[in-house]
Amino acid sequence: MKKIILLITLLFVSLNSQATLLSINLNQDSYQIGDVLTADFVISEIEEDASAFQKLLATFDFNITWDNSIIEFTSSRFGNKLNVGDGGSEQDLDVMAGSLGLSELSSAWWDELLAVQDGLSSFVLASVDFIVIDNGSGTLDLSNVAFGDDSGDAFSDVSSSDKAYSVTSGNPVDVPEPASIVLVLMALVLLLRQQKTD
Repeated sequence: MKKIILLITLLFVSLNSQATLLSINLNQDSYQIGDVLTADFVISEIEEDASAFQKLLATFDFNITWDNSIIEFTSSRFGNKLNVGDGGSEQDLDVMAGSLGLSELSSAWWDELLAVQDGLSSFVLASVDFIVIDNGSGTLDLSNVAFGDDSGDAFSDVSSSDKAYSVTSGNPVDVPEPASIVLVLMALVLLLRQQKTD
């Protein structure tokens, strides 16, 4: 009986504990040379505090690496859930060949963060644009992921998921469309023929 109670307790604790997740959403499934690959970095499954309320995110920091021979960094944008209130936020971008560090620290009060984050199960922290420069497959790798709440405490359990992408060889084949006027003329000819046979 004690074993069953212990197993039920462990199951209940494991169901209640969740790791805050940083994941990557891409704008397409596959790419061709010249396409823009946009990666949205999304926080979800946000952990709860001791009172069982979802924590408010006030700071984040993470690194991204990629194969610089396939895609090349062009620009980035931060989300709108930390840069709120009169204090705004301090946003930092550290770009090197094949890697990028993103961090943001909000100066907003807790009630200003609550107004924009309350009830959200996930939101975009930042978006990064790359230009596809060569064929191949690669992965956007996340590392050194850290989140902090409005009290200055680090999130206790954080996980991240990398994202694979592929570039198909060749360019898309353009299929020429017949001119609309030709289609209209063909329909008129068919109508005239049908009237002559009647």
